[in-house]
Amino acid sequence: MKPLGTVDTSFLLAEDRQMPMHTGGLMLFRYPEGVHEEWLHETFSSNDDPSAVQYPFNQKVVWPLRRLALPHWVPDRDLDPNYHVRHSALPKPGRFREMFRLVSRLHATRLHRDRPLWEAHIIEGVEGNRFALYVKTHHSMIDGVGSMRMLRACLSADPNQRDMPAPWNLERPRHEAPRSFDPKAAVAATAGAMGGVLKFAAAVRHRDKHGMIAPFQTPVTILNGRVTGSRRFVAQSWPLSRIKKVSKSLDATINDIVLTMSGGALRRYLIDQNALPDEPLTAMTPVSFRPADSDIEGNSFSVVFASLATELGSEIDRLRAVQHSMGEAKRLLKGMNSAEIPIFTSVVALPVLVPHLLRVSGRTRPTFNVTVSNVPGPREQLYWNGAPLEGMYPLSIVSHGQALNITVTSVGDSLDFGIVCCRRSVPSAQRLIDHLEDALAELEARV
Repeated sequence: MKPLGTVDTSFLLAEDRQMPMHTGGLMLFRYPEGVHEEWLHETFSSNDDPSAVQYPFNQKVVWPLRRLALPHWVPDRDLDPNYHVRHSALPKPGRFREMFRLVSRLHATRLHRDRPLWEAHIIEGVEGNRFALYVKTHHSMIDGVGSMRMLRACLSADPNQRDMPAPWNLERPRHEAPRSFDPKAAVAATAGAMGGVLKFAAAVRHRDKHGMIAPFQTPVTILNGRVTGSRRFVAQSWPLSRIKKVSKSLDATINDIVLTMSGGALRRYLIDQNALPDEPLTAMTPVSFRPADSDIEGNSFSVVFASLATELGSEIDRLRAVQHSMGEAKRLLKGMNSAEIPIFTSVVALPVLVPHLLRVSGRTRPTFNVTVSNVPGPREQLYWNGAPLEGMYPLSIVSHGQALNITVTSVGDSLDFGIVCCRRSVPSAQRLIDHLEDALAELEARV
């Protein structure tokens, strides 16, 4: 048995019918040339042996002592792969609209707690001789970044490779067992927490309008109320080369462009809804960086709150404001050492998790307005058993107080946006895709 940590357990405790706590990924493939019509069914049918399902997909949650102790992962002795792996077919003509509608419905349903917390849906009949694979996993089992990495791990850059496993059949290393209690490490961690929090407080105290953002320094918007259990998923790909050209010409990072496009799209959307606040929206976004005491680049991960500058009408002005806000946040993190960072990250995350556990999220001022995540991926074309990957779209969590989530990933020369929202809180979500293009086009006009 492996115990869940307190953070992973919190995702189980916070979950309800309106707020499923799973993430997902939609992979779009083109059929390999020359395969017969039963190829897809036969390829996945070869993976229906229960003993071939690998950790952690063969584990389920048990609560000892009537929930008086933390839950544990245990092997599911009654694992049925045919329950977890399901087939769907789109009605003709199999447009992306129908595919996104199906995935919206699949992403809205909770995972069954008496079984391993995952499902996979093979989707046939996608236009253009394509098929798709949608996989969802509970956040307590694999986080969103881990889920996307897991999906990528089952792919290959070799178009001739065959007999490749499905994600749930892929062997992967297990995490090491927790170390025994170390008093010196505990003291160092406590000092790290205090150091990180004090630096954060100082940065917030001396911030300007688009500088370092603290939790709860956000306007209340239509994106930050209570959500229903219905979901809407929309997605779109842009050539990564197009984004790179803009970022290079405007002296910005890819992430700066992603945040600026998101801010511009949200400004346009909220104007459409007659709901644009005077103050700028705040995004929670993950960052990778090097601590002050490290010689290795990009070996630490944390989250920051950044201004999306939605009160500004110009995309170039928005980009400069986003760069300033992200720059302040990164300077703060780079000034911390490796002992301060993980504790600081946990402290910053507390205002996000606690309202969910207390069942007050969506009824109080939001910690932030929207999550915008950018997870870079491999630069080469990838395949699964000879089928070329044409899109990889992330689906994250929608929760009370956070009715919209934007997650971006890249594979080859494609930058793929996946947008998940509460259908009631964010009507006509497809307009966000159009507005993302409008924001990018305005930036291109300045190149």
